[in-house]
Amino acid sequence: MYFRNSLNRFIVFCLISFLVSCQPVPTKPKQAYFPYEAGIRLLAKGLMTKLQKRQSIFSRKTSTIVLNPFLEVDSGQVLQASLEIESLLIEETRQHFNQFKLHRLTPEKLVEAQYILNGIIKYEAHKSSPNEKYYHVSASIVDLETKIVITKGTVWIVSAGLDYQPTPSYEDNPLYIKGKLLTHTLKTVDSPVGTQVSDDYYTFIKTKALLIAAQTAYDKQNYGLARNLFKEVTQRQNGQIIEAYGGLYTANFKLKDLVEAEESFGEMVALAVEKGVLPIKLLFQSNLIEFLEVPNLREQYTLWLRQISLYFKKETGKCVTIIGHSSQSGDYKYNKKLSQKRADKIQILLQEEFSEIKQRANTIGMGSDETIVGTVPDSAENAIDRRVEFQITDC
Repeated sequence: MYFRNSLNRFIVFCLISFLVSCQPVPTKPKQAYFPYEAGIRLLAKGLMTKLQKRQSIFSRKTSTIVLNPFLEVDSGQVLQASLEIESLLIEETRQHFNQFKLHRLTPEKLVEAQYILNGIIKYEAHKSSPNEKYYHVSASIVDLETKIVITKGTVWIVSAGLDYQPTPSYEDNPLYIKGKLLTHTLKTVDSPVGTQVSDDYYTFIKTKALLIAAQTAYDKQNYGLARNLFKEVTQRQNGQIIEAYGGLYTANFKLKDLVEAEESFGEMVALAVEKGVLPIKLLFQSNLIEFLEVPNLREQYTLWLRQISLYFKKETGKCVTIIGHSSQSGDYKYNKKLSQKRADKIQILLQEEFSEIKQRANTIGMGSDETIVGTVPDSAENAIDRRVEFQITDC
């Protein structure tokens, strides 16, 4: 009897195990991707609906939200796509959420604002193809009084390609920037709802608002006003940021004040070196070791390299690794060699001003291992992938 009961239990166990093994394994739902405009409007609806519920839909009070321009995660830049996203968010809010007034971040609008909207754009290179490109766009809203993240959202987008051309103030900046502006934005976007941001958040946002005013003036080719505003940013306690010094340099260069431009560039180099990296945008033509054919660019490169050489001539305790890069187009091994040649070329050019640089510098070719944009084929969009940059260390 005991044997029969044990056998029956064993048979039942086997039967249950078999039935369980036949059940389909739960699969993770496939991520839904939306066309560009529809996706951004969906993001706006989600953010504003959540904010509306928090305030109560019956509230007649009109609240002001300032919009911090969306930053591209891999370069830290504001793109033309950022401006398009900004316009869509403002339009969608105006059409469907008259309880809120959404404006671009400016010093004047910040004074009257209750909330700030921050956002990022992230390109999904691993998923994309030449015909279809995938992105995710994320945003959060922070209550400026409590400094708490009160709502957030993400939308996944498929497109023939967002406009990755940087706005003029970023495109003309000698450095590509992944500094404090991006760090602050990422922190608010990545933090869970209910997180309180740092105490200096509002103070830094005031500096950022002034920076945006300077960049807007530059983008409108009002270089005199831009220079004054960039200078005002650098004079603020927390205004020693690459974007401000880079803007000051480019505004001075546009105004043909080359003495002031070179001085601004030198200040920018010193600031960047404090962080151990100097990501200068020395950009090359596709498949070549010749610089891009852009008006005034070669003249600027001469200025940049002279200032970098003078820095190392003065700072005898600093050494540098000159790192060459390439885009993803072409053969991997060939790109390694090409990027090495680009780094070697920069070392030779630095020797013209500082003959001993070779004793304090070495060169590396990274090929396409550290692309920023990562698209193919080569175009103006991914010119930043064909660059040389500098890594600074103590000797």
